[in-house]
Amino acid sequence: MTVTIIPPGSESNEEYHRSGAWGSTLVSTFIRSPALAHEIISGRWREPETAAMRFGTAFHTLMDPGGSFGKSYQLAPDLDHRTKAWKEAVVAAEAIGVKLIAPDDWDALHRMADSVRANPVAASLLDGAVHENGFRMQSPYGGYRIQCRADLYHAGQHIADLKTTDDLDAFQRTVVNHGYHRQAALYRFIVSQACGKLVPFSFIAVEKEPPLYRCRVFDLTEEFMAIGWQEVEAALVDIGQRYSTGDWSEHRDAESVSPPSWMLHRLNAEAA
Repeated sequence: MTVTIIPPGSESNEEYHRSGAWGSTLVSTFIRSPALAHEIISGRWREPETAAMRFGTAFHTLMDPGGSFGKSYQLAPDLDHRTKAWKEAVVAAEAIGVKLIAPDDWDALHRMADSVRANPVAASLLDGAVHENGFRMQSPYGGYRIQCRADLYHAGQHIADLKTTDDLDAFQRTVVNHGYHRQAALYRFIVSQACGKLVPFSFIAVEKEPPLYRCRVFDLTEEFMAIGWQEVEAALVDIGQRYSTGDWSEHRDAESVSPPSWMLHRLNAEAA
């Protein structure tokens, strides 16, 4: 299948996300709620930007040598936000298209970047990588397109994605909760169509909380990747069918709720 390569900087974030193609985040949304995913892909709903999203965007821009961090962001003056001086600083920044970053966040961003670069494995993935390389193609499962954009890409060799996290030691749970295994599987599939082979995929995760801002590189096992692709492929097939039928309802009006595994373990232990 033909894959359109989207060079770094050729599309803004807005253009990329409004392309009409399905990315991994939207596929995960579809698994949770087909109706909501359809509202988003149709342009009728846009998720409000949160402080965490803004922080993540700033971090990605800082890590990208071509991301123009210095032109897009400035260290905010250490002022009470209720003062006239603060409001004047915001107006002045907006006038030149710059976003102000609070001193604490500014320090965290730069310490996180230093932590990533100090990790020898992460540094090797950064070295010579193309940042924000996009890929878009027709879905093999219906009349719609799918896409991905790699934070770091060594052509035909390796894909890596930068993640900020609260706790490195809980990253396995984070992967499951946020569907990162689906992201990795979808990225590998699309890129394989462009380069003719499956390439390794790594997560470069860095803590966004003081004092250490630890960084660690995570590779999902092939079993984890297989589960991710199984979930992605089932979703892509379902998306194709729903485009054909026009039915985006959830078909889940009632269901039983089971206790989590830790509750069952406690119940079994007490009964023994």
